Amino acid sequence: MLVTALFWGLALIKLPPVIAAVAPNQLVRLYGASPDDKTLLTLLQHRAILLGIVGAGCAVAAHVEAFRWPALWAATISVVSFLVLSAVQGQFNGPLRKIAIMDAIAVPLLIALFLILPS
Repeated sequence: MLVTALFWGLALIKLPPVIAAVAPNQLVRLYGASPDDKTLLTLLQHRAILLGIVGAGCAVAAHVEAFRWPALWAATISVVSFLVLSAVQGQFNGPLRKIAIMDAIAVPLLIALFLILPS
């Protein structure tokens, strides 16, 4: 039950950005990207799809044991890489702040899953 709840928590953090893949105006709002920079918008739409894949994997992992470790590693790489890159670039302020906060919220969920999932 706890494992299911933790994976759903991760899914709820990772799935919402997928909306930006089909609504580029959300990319402007979320990331402060210029609506005229089509290259950047394309890359951010791609990022949204990748986050959706990670979120969907976590949703499946909530109910399918065989998906748990791969989904946990995918979510961990997603969260940690963003937080590290944000720290290195000094991007914890501005438009990326909300994303960093959501990923920071995911960290305890990830740690809990690493501690309680059977190997």
